[in-house]
Amino acid sequence: MKKLFKIILIGLSLVAGLNAIAEDPPSPSSPPYRSELNVVYVKSGDRELMLNAFLPKTTNGPVPVIVEIHGGWLFGGEAATKVDGVGGWQFFMRHGLAIFSIQYRLGEAGAFPQNIRDCRNAIRFIRQNAARFNIDPNRIAVTGGSAGGYLSLMVAMVPEDFPDGGPANGLEGVSARVSGSFSYIPPTDFARFWNQGPDDVVTNQDGKISFRGPDEKIPYDSHPHLRVLFRGIVPDTSQHKALYDQMSPIGHVRRDVPPLLICDGEKDPIVPGLHGKALYEKLKAAGADATYWMTPDGGHGFPGGAGFDKVLDDFLVRSLKLDSAQK
Repeated sequence: MKKLFKIILIGLSLVAGLNAIAEDPPSPSSPPYRSELNVVYVKSGDRELMLNAFLPKTTNGPVPVIVEIHGGWLFGGEAATKVDGVGGWQFFMRHGLAIFSIQYRLGEAGAFPQNIRDCRNAIRFIRQNAARFNIDPNRIAVTGGSAGGYLSLMVAMVPEDFPDGGPANGLEGVSARVSGSFSYIPPTDFARFWNQGPDDVVTNQDGKISFRGPDEKIPYDSHPHLRVLFRGIVPDTSQHKALYDQMSPIGHVRRDVPPLLICDGEKDPIVPGLHGKALYEKLKAAGADATYWMTPDGGHGFPGGAGFDKVLDDFLVRSLKLDSAQK
C-alpha cells in the first residue's frame, strides 16, 4: 500500500529559487516555451503562495490557458517546476497553451474552504495579469489529478459567490470563473468517501477514545484526513452531511457549469468506486456539458487507453475555443 500512496505524489516537485527564469528545451512538435517560476499570487498570513508559469515564447496574440492543480491528498505535493511535471503537458504544448501550476495551502492550514479559496485566487491573479503573461483572460481552464482533480472540479463548479472567504486583497472584483475542467481520478463526494473508509477510532485500556493519524498501509484511509480538513466535523447529522456536500463537487451539480471532462481509473486503489462516474451521471441528468472517460484496468494515474487522446483533444478544442487545426 505504501507504493500505492506514493502514486498520488508522482510528478510533483519542490519549488526552488525566487522569480527564476528558465528555458525549456523545445519539442519537435511544440513551440518553444519559457518558464517563470515562483510568482507570488497571494499572501496568506506570513506565507506567500506561488505559481509557476510555462509560456510560449512566440505567439500571434494572447493565448488560452490551462492551470494545473497538483495532487497529494490535500496534505502534500507541490507545484510543478518543469513543464513535463504537469499531467497532460504534451497535449497542452501541442495546442500552444500557456500552462500554470499553482501552490495552495495544505493539511490543517488548508482546511476547507481555504484550499478552494487559494485555487480560485490563483485564477483571479492569472486573469488580472493577462497582459503580463500574454494570455486570454476569457479562456482559462483547469486540470488536475486526485486531490488536484477534486480542486479543479470545485473551481469550475462552485458559483462566483461561493463562501470561501472571497478574493484576496488586490483581487477584488476579478472573476474566478473558468472555461472548463479536465479532472482525473478525483474524489467527488466526501460523505461517500467517508463511508468507504475504515474506522480510525482508538480506545485505550481506560476506555478513553482518540483518533489515529493517516496510515498509508490502510486502503481508502479517508477518516484521518477528512477529520483534519473538516476541522473535526464528520458527516453524522444532516447538517454535517450538508457541509460535506457543500465542499464536494457532487453538491454543485447544475446545468450551467462549464464543460467538464471527468476521468476514472477502472481499478483505482486510492479513490474507490468510480467517483467520477457518479458525478458525471448526475451532471448529465441535469443537462450539463460533461464528458466521461474510464481508463480500462487503470489505477490512480493519468488517463489512457485507445481513444483517450482524441477525447482530451476534443475537450480542449471545445472548452477553450481552439483552432482544431492545432491538433
